[in-house]
Amino acid sequence: MPCVNSSNATRSSFIRRLSIRLTAVVLGLIIAVLIGEVALRVLNIHPERYPPPKWLTLYAGKWQEWGLWGNGFVKRPSRFQEQGVQMGEYVPGAQLKVVYSTNPRGYFDADGGIAMDVNSLGFRGPEVSPQKPAGTFRILGIGDSFTFGVGVREPDTFLRRLEKQLNNRKDLQHAEVLNVGVQGYNTRDEVLNLEGRWLSFSPDLVLINFYLNDAYDDSAFLNNGQALGIYDQPSRLARVSRIYDFWEHRQHNKEVTEKVRQYYLGHYFQDASEFLESPGQKRVDWTVCKLALARAAELAKEHHFKLALILWPELDEIDGKYPFEKIHTVVKDTCRSLGIPVLDLREAFKAYPPRDLWVHPTDHHPNEIAAKLAAEAIEKFIVSQGLLAN
Repeated sequence: MPCVNSSNATRSSFIRRLSIRLTAVVLGLIIAVLIGEVALRVLNIHPERYPPPKWLTLYAGKWQEWGLWGNGFVKRPSRFQEQGVQMGEYVPGAQLKVVYSTNPRGYFDADGGIAMDVNSLGFRGPEVSPQKPAGTFRILGIGDSFTFGVGVREPDTFLRRLEKQLNNRKDLQHAEVLNVGVQGYNTRDEVLNLEGRWLSFSPDLVLINFYLNDAYDDSAFLNNGQALGIYDQPSRLARVSRIYDFWEHRQHNKEVTEKVRQYYLGHYFQDASEFLESPGQKRVDWTVCKLALARAAELAKEHHFKLALILWPELDEIDGKYPFEKIHTVVKDTCRSLGIPVLDLREAFKAYPPRDLWVHPTDHHPNEIAAKLAAEAIEKFIVSQGLLAN
């Protein structure tokens, strides 16, 4: 009997010690969480959230928030709408502005905005003659909002920088670079406009600027700020706990980013060799894009201009972990089969943290830094490819 009591006493003592230790651990965790909560609130640290950018239109001498199309003052229906161009075309002389909630690089105007004007011919840039001046090598840049230069001053856009760089060279004739990029366009839209509008400008070289969503309707993809959870709102519990808010925000970021990534990889080129022969369910897909690229190559031969494609990466994980390498490979292989030289700008950007190349945390268009890097890479590319020779 004494042995049994001793065993019970030892067990009871062990349980008490274990309970005390567990209680101490739990209390320690609670205290640590409370200290963390207090510190986060005192220092006002919380997940990165911003309101979305505002789009303004200059009307009656005032900037008014009327949205991207500006109630017909920025964009009007495309003349190729019946052929599927749904994102309109710019109104000649339109004035628009995008305004961000913060100015992290000090680059924006005092109101956080960047004004973007459309010339009398309906594209961004200085006034030019529709008829190409004698002795001028005219380059036409077609593309979407990356080409237009959302959030970047006109002199800092990569096409204007390219023009300046080429004209600083002593071994080349005078160069003129036209920026006919339109927000929301895909490659099919761009080639339709090239054939129906811009060939009248007699380009010597056409640069197709291709971004990952250019094989689809623009509405198929989330804004990149949304993809990183910039706009998400905290749940009720997250409003009470900053620590939980950080965890919830992180999970949301992971889920939405993965959703966008899988959309690209799954719907775009899950099996590239088979997908090219199996059109997707969207009104515009890679098959349509490939036909547009082939048509651009035909136009180059028919109208005696040179053609090249500039491949813009997703400005996220540009280094060795880049998730869209397969897409880049298929685009490059397709262009080469069509005789279209390709420059992949990922190499120009990969040494930089993606955030350093964004216009704003809510807008992951390439900023003025990325535009400079792109212009330098494009100049070297077109020179090395002999694309500046008549």
